[in-house]
Amino acid sequence: MKAPQARHLTALSLLTLALPIALTSPAILAQDAGWYGGVSLGKTHTDIQSSSLRSALQAARYTVTNLDVDDNDAGWKVLGGYHFNQNYAVEATYADLGNFDAHATLLPAAFQRGKASVHGYGVDLVATVPLTDRFSAFGRVGINNLRISQSFSNSAIGAYFADRDDRGMHEKYGAGLEYTFSKALQLRAELEHYRIDDNRVIDDHIGMLSIGLTYRFGARDAVVAPAVVAAPRAAPAPAPAPAPVTITLAASTLFDFDRSELKPDGRAELDKLVRDLNGLSYEVIIVTGHTDRIGTREYNLGLSQRRAKTVTDYLVAAGIPGTAITARGVNSDDPVTTSQQCTGPVNAALKACLQPDRRVEVEVSGTRDTQ
Repeated sequence: MKAPQARHLTALSLLTLALPIALTSPAILAQDAGWYGGVSLGKTHTDIQSSSLRSALQAARYTVTNLDVDDNDAGWKVLGGYHFNQNYAVEATYADLGNFDAHATLLPAAFQRGKASVHGYGVDLVATVPLTDRFSAFGRVGINNLRISQSFSNSAIGAYFADRDDRGMHEKYGAGLEYTFSKALQLRAELEHYRIDDNRVIDDHIGMLSIGLTYRFGARDAVVAPAVVAAPRAAPAPAPAPAPVTITLAASTLFDFDRSELKPDGRAELDKLVRDLNGLSYEVIIVTGHTDRIGTREYNLGLSQRRAKTVTDYLVAAGIPGTAITARGVNSDDPVTTSQQCTGPVNAALKACLQPDRRVEVEVSGTRDTQ
């Protein structure tokens, strides 16, 4: 038959075209990249080739008085994948799609049973579209290589009923919904359609409705910022501690892009901050430097630390006690923007979009003198 080969070529062509698009997308640089694995359990369904089996039995000079079919079974799959970004991933799977039976009662008095077991491998391109903060829809297109093991009992009635294995490469499609419990753990429900090789028991397709879990390796909901200065805070006073006041200074005002030396406008901004601090009764001042996500983690950590130290040195020179100040840099671990807001290659537009992330925060635990 030519049709299965044509379907296989169509699926392979789609996957060959789609993978380079996903791999060369500018969004591939997003922070959502990473490996994951999962398992799914579900129900499978196909159609038994009842008319072909009846014809083969009649050709063997039997009359079929009854034909019972079992075209449903349980199926499962295990998978491993790689997220290029929040929208595209590639998955490799091993699936067991179950066992399907046909049992014929014959005249002269006899019976004939045929069974097909289906299992094998596949690779898919998966595209995901967020619907809400927790729910996403996804679709898949790929190719599979499935083995159909056919066995017959009481089969001394012709070569058609000899045991045989068939294996072929064909397309598969699917769609589903995903619920995110955390950055690492997701729940999936999906419907998949597998094309399989021609055989003598079942038709050339199997569907599976399944539910499963996926786990993203190395994903965390929150990143703990590394502490640069490990100085302990002062012992708490018996009275309740005052609520901290956080003052955010834009890095573009204090520094040039990718620099840690103060600009004239930055000195003026810090002079205003010093005047404001003179009106406060404070115990602890925490200076935290932040960067955007452009660049490596190591470089951004050093840049954020240098900027925090520059602001600290200026405050100390202006008369703020150095013993009251703790300085630290947290690179890009606490952004103001989201990956959905700022996408694309590194250019002027992306740098402008990420500007709110480049900042220095001064947290003051104290109260303002009202007298």
